[in-house]
Amino acid sequence: MKTSKFFHLFANGDDARNFLISEQDFYAAFNRFGLCAAQFDVKVVCFSLEDSHPHGLLYGAEEECDAFRRYYEQSTLHFVRATRGTSGDLNLVCEILEVSDQKHLMNVATYIINQPTKDGKRIMPYDYLWGTGPLYFRSPNTILPWMIRPDGSLDTPIPIRSLSVHERRKVLSSKREVPGDWLVCNGFLLPTNYVSVNLFEKIYVTHNCFRAFLSSGGRNDDIIKQSMAERRGITMDDYEARSVCGRICAELFGRRDVRTLSVSQRLDLGLKMRRDVRLTPRQIATLVRLPEVEIRKYIL
Repeated sequence: MKTSKFFHLFANGDDARNFLISEQDFYAAFNRFGLCAAQFDVKVVCFSLEDSHPHGLLYGAEEECDAFRRYYEQSTLHFVRATRGTSGDLNLVCEILEVSDQKHLMNVATYIINQPTKDGKRIMPYDYLWGTGPLYFRSPNTILPWMIRPDGSLDTPIPIRSLSVHERRKVLSSKREVPGDWLVCNGFLLPTNYVSVNLFEKIYVTHNCFRAFLSSGGRNDDIIKQSMAERRGITMDDYEARSVCGRICAELFGRRDVRTLSVSQRLDLGLKMRRDVRLTPRQIATLVRLPEVEIRKYIL
């Protein structure tokens, strides 16, 4: 039986500056979390969207969470090409990082939902439309922001199966389906359908503990940022990276040509480059001529 763990899903905002450039993009990226949750055996604990990157906290087996990551990344790029005519200079590379320490978990969860406020938006997490902050430690009678129309009146959620095929595809930005009893409102696939509110609240247990971590200082944020940077690795100039690869290849196997190596030797070379130089998985995969998915399984 595969063990379920917490994983921080994130992307580098410096690389994905054009991730979200319109309201349509925001709706699609928001609803995409639900679409992914319906495809894989993963619990979405929380998420938040910024115009340059997504953040999420997932719970499940590593293989399922990584499949969720890949599908979110791939379906985003497909949507961008379909709506903009080209993926342009969008370089969305999502990562997942296991969160095993309890304090780190508490910091990560609040870091994610607190993103809009800490990024300078004049809004608190529990009012932010593009994240799950409104869901946690709230009273049963709370009116969630996704149910409020632009004019301030309330809309009534309806099952997605009551929509036409065209309308469902517009909400999901995909031909794939979600359970027919999941509710939609104002164009949102409501996160109440699939977000594990109970699992998020169990991380903190009490309202006061959650409040304390929600107001944590920059030092905790710096620790999370450092862990993300270490996970991503560094990207060298291609010429320099090839030179480094050749040197390490010669040290390990007495020759510089990666093409002469067996698969196991290429994996050993990739692991050595990751440990010594901290190159990104994508660049290592290119250098050792192996699929990135295999590199990620072996070296991360």
